[in-house]
Amino acid sequence: MISRRAVLGLMASAFLPGTSRAGDLEPEFLQPKLKAKALPALAERLPKSPRALNLAAMGRQPGQYGGTLRTIIGSQKDIRMMTIYGYARLVGYDEKLNLQPDILESFDVADDRVFTLKIREGHKWSDGSLLTPEDFRYCWEDVWLNDELSQGGLAPALLAAGKPPRFEIVDPSTVRYSWDGPNPDFLPKLAAASPLSLVLPAAYLKQFHKKYQDPFRLAGLMKENRAKKWTCL
Repeated sequence: MISRRAVLGLMASAFLPGTSRAGDLEPEFLQPKLKAKALPALAERLPKSPRALNLAAMGRQPGQYGGTLRTIIGSQKDIRMMTIYGYARLVGYDEKLNLQPDILESFDVADDRVFTLKIREGHKWSDGSLLTPEDFRYCWEDVWLNDELSQGGLAPALLAAGKPPRFEIVDPSTVRYSWDGPNPDFLPKLAAASPLSLVLPAAYLKQFHKKYQDPFRLAGLMKENRAKKWTCL
């Protein structure tokens, strides 16, 4: 369902321990861009309250930047595997396998059927644009519910007793998914190795969607990218 371009758009900022010493955490290879003011300071790139991990208490220490990762990825479409190598999720497992908010600031579950998700204030996509409820709405209404993009139908984790959820934007930082019956697999699927896709960078992807793009421009993008259909962009 999700194209290579969409998967690339899923890359979001990493979680670093606090922002009070954010300048000390800047990787060396970014220094030229920072000095040239081509990149905002780390404190400006992070959410207002990023997820902070006490590595020392876990018996761990920060890793080192650089090196070479050799994989058996054989084609471009296998870039989808990057979600496994980089464990950033709306919801994720901690070291004790308990579900914790990750990209989300918090989540609330009522009767295993109503899931309220709150976004961390200031969380950004890799291009610097803010993560907002519109990104959830776009993924749900314009991708999952679009027969051309989701020809196989909804993912099983989006169905409870065969029925889809009701989606609503509660406020500028909160969305809600409600089912008539319980859906206990919903959160675990968000934390899975290959996670359920629930949010996409709408501001970027709309330029490739026929609902939002001028037909002439869309045809040009298809030609430029050698795509047979707009859904392949």
